[in-house]
Amino acid sequence: MSQKRRADNEYQANTIKKWGQAHMQARFSILKCFLTAPGFVTLDSTESDYSDLTIHLDRSKIATVGVKAVNDYLLKLHVYKSTANVEKGTELYKMMTEVDEHMAKYREVVMKKKLPRKQFVQANTVLTDGKVELKEYELTPEGLIKSWVERDV
Repeated sequence: MSQKRRADNEYQANTIKKWGQAHMQARFSILKCFLTAPGFVTLDSTESDYSDLTIHLDRSKIATVGVKAVNDYLLKLHVYKSTANVEKGTELYKMMTEVDEHMAKYREVVMKKKLPRKQFVQANTVLTDGKVELKEYELTPEGLIKSWVERDV
């Protein structure tokens, strides 16, 4: 195997194991928690490239199976943290946030369908002829800037 190909493979493997943001890692660990709950959440795909990946959640089991699964997971985390059990806490953290081969196969299709981050653009109120009007802006970086400019801040 050439040195470039080996470097490319190593880069790809490391990219799959990295997290962009902490809250995304937390969401993934909760998904893994849900997947371990019997019959609560499943991942399905009929295509070989997983382009039709679907997450099925049995809503009738939210209050029973789902709540118990999250309760058990959070209780473990809390006990390990409260008792300063670094070894067990780290082991649980790695287990719940590690992207194994089974989950890594879905990464490409998820990244292709990723939506751009939503912009929160605050509207302004303006006084026109004694009446208060709400002025809203596009949910874009330009709209955000315009809302601030028109606020005279």
